[in-house]
Amino acid sequence: MAPGRRLTVNPNPPFNRSTNQNNVDINNGINTQMLNRLIAIRVAEALAAAVVTHAASTQEENNLGSNSSQNKTCNYKEFCAVMHENFRGTEGTVGLTRWFEKLESQFGVSNVAEGDRVKFASSTLQDSALTWWNVYVHSVTLDTAHATPWSDFKAMFIRKYCPCNEVKQMENELWNLKVKGINLTTYNQRFQELILLCPEMVPNADRLLERYIEGLPLNIKGNVTSSKPVDLHKAINMAQGLMYQVV
Repeated sequence: MAPGRRLTVNPNPPFNRSTNQNNVDINNGINTQMLNRLIAIRVAEALAAAVVTHAASTQEENNLGSNSSQNKTCNYKEFCAVMHENFRGTEGTVGLTRWFEKLESQFGVSNVAEGDRVKFASSTLQDSALTWWNVYVHSVTLDTAHATPWSDFKAMFIRKYCPCNEVKQMENELWNLKVKGINLTTYNQRFQELILLCPEMVPNADRLLERYIEGLPLNIKGNVTSSKPVDLHKAINMAQGLMYQVV
């Protein structure tokens, strides 16, 4: 009996290049797709975050710029460039009123700091008014004079350049001032002139509004009163609108 053939097993089987290559390609394809998708997601997230950050930064810069412009006060050079009204002391009551009006208008437009108002206003004095002011400055020192509250500064000039009898007449006029017919414009103008020269007649906002409304015609007085305006400007605008409807 012939001896049986021994079967041997090759410990290193031949490498199936085509099959393994396909497996590698598939795996590589899956990994590449996932990687590209992951990269796309990360890029999109980064771009979205950058957009939000940029928007927040832009808004913050705008807010800072807005606050800066609102808080910026006028310096002396800027004030002199726009304020050309002077007071010499010989213009009388009307001239003094116009000077006050121009100053206060410019204070508001140019955002002059409260502590600079007397300093800037006194720089527009000339002739006898400047001499009188300099005597006052010499008696109290320059710093004390410039620290004078604006309302006190105006009162000083009213006492100096408006004779007592004229002030009394203006106070009586303010107390009895009323709209004549439908001429609200003249009433508004004269009312604002008188309250500048008779500040003691309207020491606060409530008295000011009360005095203004009291001089309005009956057919619009009640509507203005019931609306409870918060300041003179709003009361004037409301009265003008109501008068227009009446006319």
